[in-house]
Amino acid sequence: MFVLIRTRTRTPVTPSSLSASSRPAAVTPPMSRVPGGGPTSGDAPLAGLAGSALSGRFRHWRGASGQRYLFSVFPLDPTGSADDLPRFEDAVVLAVSRHDDGARHILAADETGVLPDLFFASAGFRHAVAGGANEIHVHLLTERAPERAAMIRDLDAG
Repeated sequence: MFVLIRTRTRTPVTPSSLSASSRPAAVTPPMSRVPGGGPTSGDAPLAGLAGSALSGRFRHWRGASGQRYLFSVFPLDPTGSADDLPRFEDAVVLAVSRHDDGARHILAADETGVLPDLFFASAGFRHAVAGGANEIHVHLLTERAPERAAMIRDLDAG
């Protein structure tokens, strides 16, 4: 299930589909909804791609630890359909709201696990899209589940 990123004011949202009892203990615990968007300070383009056709396809997000994480950016179909999104196993996925001024906010984060089709069909993913996500950011460089969970916690705290 998609995990909603917490607010700076830490206002919780607890839809029944994201309750603590519905997530395995070894995976990142549920976080809460971000009114108007989540962390933005860690969002940055790749300097090496500035001015190129690829500059919009990749972003760095910085966690609270200072660690930068590289993500591929995929626009979300305006209808909210995930049909055209890539299906990567064991990837970290961020549901991101990109505003007209270019500012981005993380709305939700989770990992796809070994069944990415089920991930994109989940109620949590649909909830993130309904909450305003218009981009999906995908990180593929973290191989183990504990590392992916730690990354999500780091981004949530950032």
